[in-house]
Amino acid sequence: MTLGERIKKIRKEKDLTQQALADQIGIKQNSVALIESGKRNASDQVILAICRECHVREEWLRSGQGEMFVPSPTSELDALAVRYPQMTHETYVFIEKLVGLPESAQNTIMGFLREVVEGFGDVAPGTAALPGRKSPDEMSAGELHAELDQQLAEEKEAGAASEVS
Repeated sequence: MTLGERIKKIRKEKDLTQQALADQIGIKQNSVALIESGKRNASDQVILAICRECHVREEWLRSGQGEMFVPSPTSELDALAVRYPQMTHETYVFIEKLVGLPESAQNTIMGFLREVVEGFGDVAPGTAALPGRKSPDEMSAGELHAELDQQLAEEKEAGAASEVS
């Protein structure tokens, strides 16, 4: 099947006339006819517009490989993930869990987040928690090792103290 034949198939599946498809993708009706008949090549811009407007997979339109249509979102959150392709899995799960909570729990979480942000104040990101201490970015490898050794010793000491009590 040629590219033109695939475009015609899409148009028929969507129950569109050549004019209706042309209007959707911003070209003239005779251009659609010429592309479908193979007398004119479709530009990348036309191909991308067809994919966008008709929810067609670009790989299928260009090569005939795979599924014709982009799977339709099964939920509003899936639609949001499609709209924002930079959304990570973690963000998806966070939103899903947050909106699934009762309103009172959502309000508690949002209140906590507001307090955290307010607590940041005007302090620059990465500022040491205790004045006079270097941030990990400012420490040498030796200083980092010493800091970790000290933290391990404190944790062992705390663990031993809890075993005694």
